[in-house]
Amino acid sequence: MSSIRSRSALAALVVLLAGSSSAFAVDGEAFADRLKSAMAPSTRLEFGTVATEGDDVVVNDARVSPSEGGATPYVLGTLRFQNVSGSNSEGWRVERLQLNDISQTNEDVTTNVTGALLEGLTIRPDTANTAVLSPLFLERSTVGSVAVEKGGRNVVALSDLGVVTQPSDGDGLASTVKLGRFTFDTTATGNPGLAQVMSELGYPQLSGSLQGAGSWKPQTGALSLDDLKIAVEQAGQLELAYTITGYTPSFIQSLSQVSQQLQASNGQNENAGMAVIGLISQLYLQSATISFEDQSLTNRVLDYYAKQNNQPRDQFVQSLKATIPLGLAYLQNPAFQAQVSEAINDFLSNPRSIRIAIEPAAPIPATQILGAAMGAPQTLPQVLNLTVRSGQ
Repeated sequence: MSSIRSRSALAALVVLLAGSSSAFAVDGEAFADRLKSAMAPSTRLEFGTVATEGDDVVVNDARVSPSEGGATPYVLGTLRFQNVSGSNSEGWRVERLQLNDISQTNEDVTTNVTGALLEGLTIRPDTANTAVLSPLFLERSTVGSVAVEKGGRNVVALSDLGVVTQPSDGDGLASTVKLGRFTFDTTATGNPGLAQVMSELGYPQLSGSLQGAGSWKPQTGALSLDDLKIAVEQAGQLELAYTITGYTPSFIQSLSQVSQQLQASNGQNENAGMAVIGLISQLYLQSATISFEDQSLTNRVLDYYAKQNNQPRDQFVQSLKATIPLGLAYLQNPAFQAQVSEAINDFLSNPRSIRIAIEPAAPIPATQILGAAMGAPQTLPQVLNLTVRSGQ
């Protein structure tokens, strides 16, 4: 009798555990549908059957295309979302998704993508506040290579791409982006005019890299791009940076609503237009810089255009210098005109680096910048504390 009761109890436990496992299993269909709706504003996701295997969700026959249509969908095939948890009401999280390699041809252009990996994908609840930037949040994405071929020749090739976004400073976000190497073969574009010009400049092929970092703090709306660096071998390096404030979640939400109103009225909604001006007044420019470090690009360009004008290089450069004051005269700001002329003359004579910086003592309202630009453009350099320097 005791043995019978023990076997009955064991059977009941097995049934209970099996029922519990089923009850807490991830709902693969709900996850796939939520992912589709979250991507919908920019990307159309289509798929066939959906299966759940433990904590993994397997989506079959997946393909993506731009939401506006007209483009051939990229075939992704079977996607295995690993360690999926959550629900539509709570939001979803995916630990890892290794994408299949893609090779797709449209007429004579073939695109190949290899080694794409997504980690830490979060889909916010479908009831979440629409003030967030996106219902999707991705902690890390990497791509081994991207290549675009035309007529069997590589036109563009990218390798070692990566984007990492992590929480910082409470609710803030910090991101880094990296592109280990890119190449662009102008001779393979099928554009003989472009290929000829680039060849005469000495750049039939271009190669380089990109890296940068940025951050966003929702409480203050501080949005920063920190030293985005684009380096092109034997040409130069371009660096960009800026910080604006007022880019808060409520600003993003209001901007989205106004954009929808303008789109619905084909830009004829006057109230929406006024609302845009009101929104702009919430933004402040804290700083911005753009700089270029020359590594032979300037000399090549000057040589090329001197040849095109049938002039000796020195004579061509002197003619450029002579036109600079005339071009700046409309500013009606003698002190700033002199500063810019000095910087450009120095750079043309000895190309090293040139830097344009906006560094006000305090953040400037965007409406003040617009007002100065329309009403008194000659005051803009003082309003922005704008400087142009060469060789520093």
